[in-house]
Amino acid sequence: MKRCVCGLLLIASGSAGAEPLPPPMRQLDFPVLAIGDIGHFRVQVPAYAGGQGRVSYAAHALMPGSDEDRGYRFIAVACSDGGFTPVVHYEERGVACSRVGQSPHPAFEMVITVGNTGAAEGEVVMPDGLRSLVYDVGQSRAPWRIYGVRP
Repeated sequence: MKRCVCGLLLIASGSAGAEPLPPPMRQLDFPVLAIGDIGHFRVQVPAYAGGQGRVSYAAHALMPGSDEDRGYRFIAVACSDGGFTPVVHYEERGVACSRVGQSPHPAFEMVITVGNTGAAEGEVVMPDGLRSLVYDVGQSRAPWRIYGVRP
């Protein structure tokens, strides 16, 4: 019986030092766009304590591997000046702020430029459209919301 208890204590203590997942990103603005309009929205990126490799913060207009089109394209992104590289994905399917390095960074705001290419009227939600990825630790997910209007 003592061996089993000791084994369980070793397993439990081994997971206590694991790096926690980053908290999810949070959308701060909710644009209202007619077809053909271009607007912006801000996303709060959480602080990162450092200690792992590459970090990437992304917003997806179309989810990777999916052809479900909600009628928006993310055409540009502004990242903090903390060594992040802004990336616009193929066919404006999404944007990312990415960097390599193990150093911590403070919380910052991404500014995403979005175009309405044919979205439905009303609220459009992408349930997992905002993703934080810390390689070797994992990812967190959050939704984005944009409102379409018709003239």
